[in-house]
Amino acid sequence: MVEKKDITRLLFSISSLADLGQEVTSAKSFNDRMKTALYVVTGMFSVPKAALLVYNSNQQRLELLTHKGFKDTAWTNIHVKAKHIKSFSKNEPYSLSKIKTNSFYNPDTAALEKFHTKTFIPLFAKDEFVGAICLGKRLSRPSYLQSEKNVLKVVANHIAITLHNSSLFRRLTNKVNENKKLYEDMRHIYHDTIQAFAAAIDAKDRYTRNHSYRVAKYAVAIARELGWKEKDIETIDVAGLLHDIGKIIIDSGVINKGTKLSLSEMSEIKRHPQVSYDILSKIRFPWRDLVHFVRHHHERMDGMGYPDALQGEELSDGVKILAIADAFDAMTTDRPYRRKLSLAEALHEVKNCLGTQFDSRISNVFFRVLQKEINGETKKAQILPHFALDKGFDPTVITTLLETITAELSA
Repeated sequence: MVEKKDITRLLFSISSLADLGQEVTSAKSFNDRMKTALYVVTGMFSVPKAALLVYNSNQQRLELLTHKGFKDTAWTNIHVKAKHIKSFSKNEPYSLSKIKTNSFYNPDTAALEKFHTKTFIPLFAKDEFVGAICLGKRLSRPSYLQSEKNVLKVVANHIAITLHNSSLFRRLTNKVNENKKLYEDMRHIYHDTIQAFAAAIDAKDRYTRNHSYRVAKYAVAIARELGWKEKDIETIDVAGLLHDIGKIIIDSGVINKGTKLSLSEMSEIKRHPQVSYDILSKIRFPWRDLVHFVRHHHERMDGMGYPDALQGEELSDGVKILAIADAFDAMTTDRPYRRKLSLAEALHEVKNCLGTQFDSRISNVFFRVLQKEINGETKKAQILPHFALDKGFDPTVITTLLETITAELSA
């Protein structure tokens, strides 16, 4: 016949297990959850002193995670070898006298006595040793009933699973961080290599030093003003750096010719977007639209560009951005066949070519970026630093011009 006190004890155990389950799955920090869980356990069995230990597999030792009833500064880590782990029964409570008969017990583990340990419970989750619970002397009966040992085993299983999941999450987080660092390192190497390519391309033309770098900067500024995502901004950045890579096959004499080009020479020059595409399309870049942007950066809104004579809405925003960035830098730098235009002259030229060579909407965004840089409204200017403005230059001249252009485009 079941006695009333047994039913009461059973209900108390069930209630305490429910409390334990809520604690180990709560939204508190891991250490707070484990501390509260240990307090639930000590309350269940009337134990004033206890410790929860976590197993450090790298150091092969039990380390103090949380405790009740003593100072953690007095704790000594306990070394646990593989042979000891194999000798433990999973989540089974051991009395200290039983532990003393195990090879696990040695002067190192005498720390258990130092902290008045009476019951030692090795914690296992999925056959992995994850820690241990040390319980001190009980305030009630010194020994545990079999029913209490069964409850202790359930408690141990709960806590072991929580420790195991935390360990898995920590290892996963470390692996993610390692992979993230590796990705960032590779990304930097990738970009350094790409910039080296860009420098090699520009070196072929003595008049266009850093041209690719500037085109990339202008394109990024426009894309960012348009609200592009960072990955897409990175795409247009790399496209700007590599857009002229096809020029490496063109004779330097043609590129640097100071007089009017012949039809055959012009045809040779016009090959470079296609050649750039042919080179880059063989590389597995992480940027999907990169080769598309590069191939079409000399297309025009009126269909008079090359290599595919695309027009209007056949051109993506990325192509339109690269087209104006490339052309604008060409206008504002010295070339073998002409002197560079001033900033105001270049902007007038862009205005005159709206709807024919350049897209009006993208051009307006470009003007807006420049307007903000002139007014000091941007954290870091991307366009103005590349211009040697005349001494005594009055920025209101450009501001007025930009306001006029913007008003005309909005009309």
